[in-house]
Amino acid sequence: MIELGDKDFMDQIEFGTDGIRQTAGMWPIDVIGAQKVGLGIGRFLIETRKKPRVVIGRDTRISGDMLSCALNSGLLSFGVDVLDIGVITTPGIAYLTRNKNADLGIVISASHNNWTENGIKLIGQDGFKLDENIERIIEKYINEAHRSHLEDFGRIFQQETWVEDYIQYLIKPFSSTDFQKMSVVLDCANGAASYIAPRCFELLGVKTIVLNNYPSGTNINLDSGSEIVRAGKGQLGPTVIREDCNLGIAYDGDADRAIFIDETGKMVDGDNVLFIIGEYLNSIGNLNGNTIVTTEMANMGLEHALAPLGINIIYTQVGDKYVVSKMREEGYRLGGEQSGHVIILDADHTTGDGIYTSLYLANLLIQSKNLSLNLLSSRVVKLPQVIASASVSQKPNLESINDFVLERKKIIKLLGRGAIINTRYSGTEPVFRVMIQGTESNSLDEIVHYAKDLCRLVQSFNGDYNARIEAKDCTTGDLIE
Repeated sequence: MIELGDKDFMDQIEFGTDGIRQTAGMWPIDVIGAQKVGLGIGRFLIETRKKPRVVIGRDTRISGDMLSCALNSGLLSFGVDVLDIGVITTPGIAYLTRNKNADLGIVISASHNNWTENGIKLIGQDGFKLDENIERIIEKYINEAHRSHLEDFGRIFQQETWVEDYIQYLIKPFSSTDFQKMSVVLDCANGAASYIAPRCFELLGVKTIVLNNYPSGTNINLDSGSEIVRAGKGQLGPTVIREDCNLGIAYDGDADRAIFIDETGKMVDGDNVLFIIGEYLNSIGNLNGNTIVTTEMANMGLEHALAPLGINIIYTQVGDKYVVSKMREEGYRLGGEQSGHVIILDADHTTGDGIYTSLYLANLLIQSKNLSLNLLSSRVVKLPQVIASASVSQKPNLESINDFVLERKKIIKLLGRGAIINTRYSGTEPVFRVMIQGTESNSLDEIVHYAKDLCRLVQSFNGDYNARIEAKDCTTGDLIE
């Protein structure tokens, strides 16, 4: 039992790059922490709205019900009405928050992470991720954790039928397309897409084979979903080949990202999808500013493929919220990340939505002459690129690790002009990541060696001598031993 005086309980609750994340049952993603979050949000809303309403949804993790109940108790005590959707995707909550005129959206999910993790993220009433300045105010209220003294408490209204509203919204733009000749395989990661994605494709008349759509509460992302496919594993690729399908699609746990498999079994990631959609929007004069926004993790092959089309790229730091921020600031239409977040920003869409992206891409395939995703995506010729991920017990400032700084400078010099190194900690996991992108003159083995060296130096500084390091070929998704 956690007593009020325990040190962990007294730790400040802070929003990270994508909400509040932690192992479920550990502070603050436990019953007391979630209730405290609900109290803080409730106090903020009741001070700024007359009779506030919050839309709340979750993915399929077993801890979601517990966290939802605790959050709700805090919200209700301040007179906030809760519109509980149940299991739904993160972009589904973004849509319903805006469409149903709610004052805030709350998602309980840890996206692509293991079932043991969970998180709480907030969405503004406009359907965009909550402004950081407002997050800071709510953070202050959360950490003060005042109890309410209201007699007019809030109510919970179950709104599971709103999931169908979201499904109809997803398929509406494509309802006039004849999908009868298309066949797809869906990997739903046993997550929030498990019911929604298959229903969307089936309603449109697509021949659909579904994998990993029986969530147990503990199998979300287990040997399935977008991250497994990016690692060159899972059953999606083999199933596409065996069943002779046009397309394979893998979602992550909350379905805000999607990774694809073409008809030959080859992985097609966010870089390729940005090229395909960007070329199409440009051809119809609907690519604002002839520009695509992506992150510094993108492969330079994307820029090289877009240049002859007169399409520019703007790079942001890693994180879809930075991509969306730049798009809104400059009025751009298309952006995204190599990891599968793709944002097609318009009057109806405010966030990356893996299911909408997959429907959009399927629609473009139908319009093409031969239904070949391989032909559409292979025009992006990627440079050798590796991501190494290292488990770490702490996240010290990288610039304070002298051996690491010196080695990084040495590697940059050895790789030569045009190579790129990106080093950062994950915002949602206890992981340090190194992305190295070489030039035509660098071998994959060479850059893997350098990436792992940098990982080991950070682990050594922490004393994590036997911790895991995993390296992945970004072009194929294959793990590299």
